[in-house]
Amino acid sequence: MSSPREAVPTRKRVAIARYKLATCSEYRVVGETFGVSKTTVHRCVYGVCQAICSKLIKQKVSLPDVDEALEIAQHNYEAHKVPQVYGAIDGSHIPVLAPSDGYRDYINRKGWTSIVLQAVVDDRLMIRDICVGSPGCSHDAAVFATSHLLRYPAKHPQASKDVEGVQVPLHLAGDPAYPLLPWVMKGYSGPNLTATQETFNEHLSAIRVKVEHTFGHLKARLHVLSKQSDIDYTFMPMVVATCCVLHNIFEKKNQQLPPAALHPTVPHAQQPQEHHQDQPDAGAVEIREALGHSSSVSPHKQTND
Repeated sequence: MSSPREAVPTRKRVAIARYKLATCSEYRVVGETFGVSKTTVHRCVYGVCQAICSKLIKQKVSLPDVDEALEIAQHNYEAHKVPQVYGAIDGSHIPVLAPSDGYRDYINRKGWTSIVLQAVVDDRLMIRDICVGSPGCSHDAAVFATSHLLRYPAKHPQASKDVEGVQVPLHLAGDPAYPLLPWVMKGYSGPNLTATQETFNEHLSAIRVKVEHTFGHLKARLHVLSKQSDIDYTFMPMVVATCCVLHNIFEKKNQQLPPAALHPTVPHAQQPQEHHQDQPDAGAVEIREALGHSSSVSPHKQTND
């Protein structure tokens, strides 16, 4: 094992953090894999996540401007016949080790402890907005009520289109948990729907399902979001945000998903292989630049080993 004061190159720090997020291996296992201490792994994970969230998230996770929103809405209309939908919104539960104080607040409706990730996604499965950190007992409507999406509606792209004499604004597609707003559309509910209403619900659901596909891609690549990890629950929102940035980088670069049935996790004892110099890992250069090419990990930050 290397000394905690030994310099860790940026390339290796990124690799350590990526490996931890991708496999959800324990700090100890990641340390053994890379030949460093648990404390160094902890420091690398925290440092990389903090750098990504401070320097990349505004570039990689943002609502579209009006022109892009109209383009997305046109794609959705051509595919699903619902006008002016520029994204879909939904929530997903992220497993955490909940604190003993307030433990019950983190128990979700499925009976395990989590925090909630609310995400807006577009037609290409890119994450455009997130709100993360509410305890697992929170209903989707409660999470939405605390998000900046509701507090600052002016941030949404503003453009209307005449549809049979009605000015229809750009809006998001949500499930029945969300309120019906000028910029949030949800399906009809009730036992006696007409054929037209049922058809509308089917088309809207075809747009909304892209959120589920996005969450599937996100958790398939980054198992720290699908399994309970030893990362402190107070830091998990930053980890989730980091994973959303990585997801967008991977999707933009068309990185293939791991085969779920044959590759549930990277084997713990397997040393990660270096990528060929002419074929850099998706997003690795951007992440290293976000870290400022620092050549070492600060030896002064205290962590629990």
